[in-house]
Amino acid sequence: MTSPEIRPRTGEPASVPPNPGRPPGPVRRLYLEERLVWRRHYRRYFKHAARALGLGFVAGFIYFMLWPAREKKALEFVIRSLKDIPLQASPLVLSLTLFYHNTRASILAVAAGLVPCAFLPIFDPVINGAVLGLLCSFSQHQGLNVPRLVLTQILPHGVIELAAVLYATSVGLHLSASLGLKVRAAWKARKRARSEGRAGEPQPADAAGEAGPKTAAEEAAEGQEGGGLFRDVVRSFVLVVIPLLLVAAFIEGFITPLLR
Repeated sequence: MTSPEIRPRTGEPASVPPNPGRPPGPVRRLYLEERLVWRRHYRRYFKHAARALGLGFVAGFIYFMLWPAREKKALEFVIRSLKDIPLQASPLVLSLTLFYHNTRASILAVAAGLVPCAFLPIFDPVINGAVLGLLCSFSQHQGLNVPRLVLTQILPHGVIELAAVLYATSVGLHLSASLGLKVRAAWKARKRARSEGRAGEPQPADAAGEAGPKTAAEEAAEGQEGGGLFRDVVRSFVLVVIPLLLVAAFIEGFITPLLR
């Protein structure tokens, strides 16, 4: 029996387990890597993003149910933000426009993760949840059948679209946390170097733990790790977020209008 490949020192399985038969193709290998990153990093952030989405929905629904006079301004703001979507266009044009709009929003959510330790991407599911709460509250005040509205006009495409939103948020949160760790490590190294400079002599490596000078191999490994972080972000967006948004957009453009 062939034992699983083990990473040196860490004891963790390799990113892609060896296949005794036919080796995986490049696409399958990328998805195997994506699944591993999901298990190691994204999954816990996905849970936080889902809670933020639910919190935003509950808060938005309760807020506008209690203060219906503020619905109009909020709804006008949402409509202005979606004014570039041609609702009366053909299903294909509508789907492509929705895909572009949602992809742009997801890119901004992931890019917000470039701010270290700020975890700004978490606001994306909060806002999406609040908008859903606004729509449900407005429909309730208009005397519409809210459960039927949700089942026919939101859930068919919304389940897939929200999954993409939560996944993009997870990627952004992981990016923010990872960059925060790198900034913290760089700050500690700089502080350590300054203290050594004031002391006039370098601090022994065995006494300072990580204070010793880094070898060329360690610096190369750190550079590869940094490049791997952004590679993970791009791969996750291309392999998971974009396909989900594309499917959701075509469902919203072609199928959702038929369910009215």
